[in-house]
Amino acid sequence: MVKQPKHYFEAILGVNAPWSIQDVAIDEKNRIIQVELSYLAEKSRFSFFSKNSDSQTNRISDAGFSKRWLHASLGNYACHVVSSFYDQSTLGSGISKESLLQPGFLGDANRNYTHELRQQVALSHIRGLPPEAIANTLRVDQQIVDEVIGDIEKTPESYRMATCLPMESDPIWESMIYDKFHLKTQLFSLKLLLSKLKLTMIDPKVETRLSDSVNELRKFFISHANSLDAEFSQICALSTKKQSVEERRSTVTKLVLPSLKNSIWLKLITAKIDLGSSNIPLNLFLVRSRHAFQNTQDNNMRVEILNQLREFFRKNARNLKQELIQINKIMNAPEQHQLSLPDERSDVWKRILKDDTFIPSAHIAYKLLLSNLRSQILMNPDPVVELNAVRRVRDFMKHNQRFMQQELRMVLNNGYAIK
Repeated sequence: MVKQPKHYFEAILGVNAPWSIQDVAIDEKNRIIQVELSYLAEKSRFSFFSKNSDSQTNRISDAGFSKRWLHASLGNYACHVVSSFYDQSTLGSGISKESLLQPGFLGDANRNYTHELRQQVALSHIRGLPPEAIANTLRVDQQIVDEVIGDIEKTPESYRMATCLPMESDPIWESMIYDKFHLKTQLFSLKLLLSKLKLTMIDPKVETRLSDSVNELRKFFISHANSLDAEFSQICALSTKKQSVEERRSTVTKLVLPSLKNSIWLKLITAKIDLGSSNIPLNLFLVRSRHAFQNTQDNNMRVEILNQLREFFRKNARNLKQELIQINKIMNAPEQHQLSLPDERSDVWKRILKDDTFIPSAHIAYKLLLSNLRSQILMNPDPVVELNAVRRVRDFMKHNQRFMQQELRMVLNNGYAIK
């Protein structure tokens, strides 16, 4: 064991009064740094003049035996913190608010890791890293990572986000208070607090320690964690892409109702596209409109039917939001993906079922489907059975166009040639 200057490690770990490092030991063989902490509570000369110190400080007491926590790694060395002074009341299953307010170099009485290690694991977990990757990045065992994530998931959702909040030793807090980091926020109470802390720190008449201002600001973030998503994203350096996606999602999307000249209405009325709607009034209206469209040769009448269909969507837009979204997706899709298959009444489907060599394919699932359907038709040559078989073949090609480009081109080329 090699002794090292204690004040270096106090600066590295963010240890300050009333805490201090009593001893540091380095095991070079096993690459372990062990830091032993001591605690000296500030005492007033007169009990009735005692300071109303922070409630978290009052919770710290001598347990009579030392507790050992795994801390965030220091380079290639694992770091363990040992102390007999800690809060013995934090025994819940999840992370408590009191634990979130404690120094990062400490840990809970019922856990084997420090609060700073928990914060680093929580931040990596929120960023979407799997436990194995988190363990490799932080140079800790995956068992500890799983334990931390399990404790985080048991934490109440009202402040679970605060588990990834930077510790009090993180320079982000000092940067915010001294206006070196400009936090964008719409929360009026947070703006007031930041203004007060900034003025307090620059006012020579007011004696305020930076650590007190940092603790007050962190306490605000923890208490309002559920309503500070955007602010957490900024100070925790969460993905800006994720944030921009959320902002776009929160923005009201304007759905476009196609003009009467758009071919989408003709495709819809001729059943070349299927919206898969469960809206009964729309489905009934489509049945009547398609019947009227097919039974007239008057172009003006057909245009009027298309206009009635468009007006139906306009008047019922609130109840047809999903259908309008589907229409907009079809409109915005690349042209090559808007190919529509021949109608189920086309003879091309019957020929596919009868002629094994008509449209050859190497698609195994498609060949098995055709073999099964042909057997059904041979056993029961009923028109209804044949129609159902046609629909199944058409639906299969419709949903597997991406993998059946060659077969699709042959169907389209022959679909209009065969009458």
